[in-house]
Amino acid sequence: MTYKISFDHIGYLNLSIDLEELMFTVGDSLGGMKAFKTYSWDNKALSEIWEDVGGTFVKVNGLKHTERPDITTWNGANLVLSQKAHSALSKDLAPHGEFLPITLDGAPYIIFNCLNAISADKSVSEADIQNDLWMGVKSIGFTEEDVDQNLIFKTKFDRCVTLYCGDRFKSLVEDANLKGINFLEDLVAAF
Repeated sequence: MTYKISFDHIGYLNLSIDLEELMFTVGDSLGGMKAFKTYSWDNKALSEIWEDVGGTFVKVNGLKHTERPDITTWNGANLVLSQKAHSALSKDLAPHGEFLPITLDGAPYIIFNCLNAISADKSVSEADIQNDLWMGVKSIGFTEEDVDQNLIFKTKFDRCVTLYCGDRFKSLVEDANLKGINFLEDLVAAF
């Protein structure tokens, strides 16, 4: 089974990092704001230029949750890991990306920048093109072999804005009792 990894925006606090500050620190080192905005698409490692700009967890309007997630997503194809999640997953995640330290609400966390991009299965994937502009995807899928061989991945087919995985990563998260993300079978669902 293939899953889209989504943050649990209903059950847990949401992550807030000042993207403008990050663009001016990390973005300048990458070559400007445009380079920062496309680092995931370009599959760029950030560890050599990373700066911890900090962040916080915030409530979503109207929701009453107050719990910080063990694991969540941020800025597309990145995971954010608590110390518990990092301890449980780092060995398995390491071959697929890099770990970037960040302080959230005064506590140490780790951003996992996924550097593992694979191709979508074009026989089941269709882009949403309107007036010659890419608007998103209508459908997306991956071969069973690719999913089995890649613990976690992103794809240029959807502009590297989402993380995907198979049963193996889902089991690692569930076995470690990590909370804060959803595994969606609908690969084009918003949440």
